[in-house]
Amino acid sequence: MFPPAPSYPARPTASPHRRNRILLLIALFKFLKAALVLGGGVLALAFRKVDLTSLMLAWVRQLRLDPDNLYVSWVLRHVALIHESQLRLLAWAAFFYALLFGIEGVGLLMEKAWAEYLVIVEIVALIPIEIYGIVHKPDLLRWTLLAINLLILIYLVRLRLTAHRATRDAPRR
Repeated sequence: MFPPAPSYPARPTASPHRRNRILLLIALFKFLKAALVLGGGVLALAFRKVDLTSLMLAWVRQLRLDPDNLYVSWVLRHVALIHESQLRLLAWAAFFYALLFGIEGVGLLMEKAWAEYLVIVEIVALIPIEIYGIVHKPDLLRWTLLAINLLILIYLVRLRLTAHRATRDAPRR
């Protein structure tokens, strides 16, 4: 019924490109950050029309927490100060950062130099904010994130310098 399929020569196998596992880990870290920030943005939008103080009081009762507890009362006082416009602004900022982290992750997965430069610029721009946070409220999470970001920064700068030297020293045709 159908003519036999023509036989094509076998496609030459490309030289296997070894993926940079550290770039893969950094990309996964970026995707995790994007997912967390995106979730935070969605929650901020979902809660902007809700009376947060009443909601928190209901949660406190349901969890059988003492509303007069020092920490619980602090949270309740501060939640009462949050306005809808602040939640909307927080959501937009979260969506922007989720997009940025997602773009960085895809670029790093593809091992693109522009993504490495983008991550370098982002980390250098945000390190002062991280240090400010540590100075005012030092905790293990802030220190850990700063350490991870510094390690990523050092790795990517070394990777870019090595690539630059390799192209500079390559023989010209």
